Amino acid sequence: MKQQLAKEPHFNGEFEDSGSETEDNSKKKTTLIMNVSDTQYDVVKFVGKKLFKWILQYEPDATNWDMFWTDAAVQPETLGKMQPYQKINHFPGMYSLARKNHLGRNLMKMRKQFSDEYKFFPQTWLLPAEYGDFKNQFVKGKARTFIVKPEASCQGRGIFLTRNINDINPNDHYVAQRYMHRPFLIEGLKFDLRVYVLLAGTDPMRIYVYQDGLVRFATEPYVPPNSSNLEDMCMHLTNYAINKENPNFVFNKDASRMDIGHKRSIKAVFSKLEQEGHDIKKLWQEMYELFIKTFCTVQPILSHHYRSCQPDNYANNMCFEILGFDIFLNHKLQPILLEVNHTPSFTTDTPLDSLIKKNLIRDTLKLMNVSLKAKEQIIASRKESLQQRVLTGKKVKLTMEEKISQMKQWEKQRNDYENAHLGDYVKIYPLEDSQKYDKYIEFASSLQDSWTGTNIKRNQKKDMKESQIPQQQQQLIKNNAVRAPFKPNTPANNLPKLQNIPRPESINIHGEDEQVSAKVTKLSNVKMQPRQQSEPPILRVKQTVKKQIQQAIPKPCLQPKLFDMESIGQDKFNNKRQQYQDMMLAK
Repeated sequence: MKQQLAKEPHFNGEFEDSGSETEDNSKKKTTLIMNVSDTQYDVVKFVGKKLFKWILQYEPDATNWDMFWTDAAVQPETLGKMQPYQKINHFPGMYSLARKNHLGRNLMKMRKQFSDEYKFFPQTWLLPAEYGDFKNQFVKGKARTFIVKPEASCQGRGIFLTRNINDINPNDHYVAQRYMHRPFLIEGLKFDLRVYVLLAGTDPMRIYVYQDGLVRFATEPYVPPNSSNLEDMCMHLTNYAINKENPNFVFNKDASRMDIGHKRSIKAVFSKLEQEGHDIKKLWQEMYELFIKTFCTVQPILSHHYRSCQPDNYANNMCFEILGFDIFLNHKLQPILLEVNHTPSFTTDTPLDSLIKKNLIRDTLKLMNVSLKAKEQIIASRKESLQQRVLTGKKVKLTMEEKISQMKQWEKQRNDYENAHLGDYVKIYPLEDSQKYDKYIEFASSLQDSWTGTNIKRNQKKDMKESQIPQQQQQLIKNNAVRAPFKPNTPANNLPKLQNIPRPESINIHGEDEQVSAKVTKLSNVKMQPRQQSEPPILRVKQTVKKQIQQAIPKPCLQPKLFDMESIGQDKFNNKRQQYQDMMLAK
């Protein structure tokens, strides 16, 4: 591995491709194509061209690529049109994690259910929806500091600190959080971590954490917030885009010295902290827990988007995404989640950035098995499926057991390959103890069902099945009534009895009208006079009884749970029974 890295071309932060359009067709058949029409980062093009020897493609509408790297979010339509061997570096639906308002909403819902397990992020308010509750946090005599961020911004734009509710327009859209005023300091400076986490699958989730990343320092010595320093962004914020403009900012100029400057490597900083006696292994483990629980919050959303676009991709491998988790360390060296970036910057303006980001992208593409061998294997498998379809004349539909079997086979194949090509990644999910996270995914699924109405539809189907039982009994009664033998001049008392059909003598009027009750009782002892055969009395009774059955049994409604079906059914039956009595009296 070390010899291979030593032979790799050096990346100095810039790359210019000069031979992308002169590739002949014969080479295209034996070389993968990487579409880079929608990325601005030279390091991505360098890795594809120089390290993997791929052909770079710059046509945005081309479809014959093998790997598509984009700096933007991926729409479901794009994934739906992809071939099984193609890969793209984003998941549709990742807005649920990357946008500050969606992340805050999803995490706060989980905290309400799991208060102890979801303490790894600051208390959050979504404005203006939660403006009233947020306003109540400003109590006289207590100086509380809040950090306010636009719900869809990056690189520190629009962020400010406040202790006064009047600084916020009640109608503006913001994400407000309690300011973490007790940070862990290094050399008197506040800092945060940019940890790169790879999501390589959604169902099941496949999560890897890169063991190197960036540590970004503020450029002014830290002083707890007070009324005089709230506007000092270079003290309270660690965003690189803000602090690099400060004259105090020290750039890293030597990749061999990653412990110098206001941007350092995670390995260098953690090594120093470990030498000082801090438990870095525990810190990593706490961050792993944080990452997994955060993904559990949105797993149902991501899985739904993916399965909707590629329902037959049992390998679960057409999308991957490198996310930048921004982690704050408090004075106890405990990790706190600040935000998640679905398009972390791959700018390489320092030797430190160039080295870390080049290695990150290289290890990611290796781990995702973007190779000619994997492509040929998928194409061969698809050809075999098409041949079976031609021979049988119809598409082969797999049973649920066969689908599960294929998913397990692909999962084992991926495990074997990825475990041997981790590079600087560490796999954190799924592992042997992954069952303990199932409760978070199940609760997130219930939230997703409530949001989309899936649970209502499921209950409706269940209630509709239950309502089929009385309808079947109703049909049986109808059939018995129709099959009854016809005998002209048959007295009413001798008619064949129909199950569950009330006879006149069994009708109870509840004493509401004694005169009507007496007439009905008297009428029950009177035999019906025979009529002409053209109008047999039994046929008329049958039709009346059938109509009564149809109207007495309640029909299933759209939302059965919103109504008391028993009481409504009984009331309708009583009304129809009263109509029947009145009809008999009129005769």
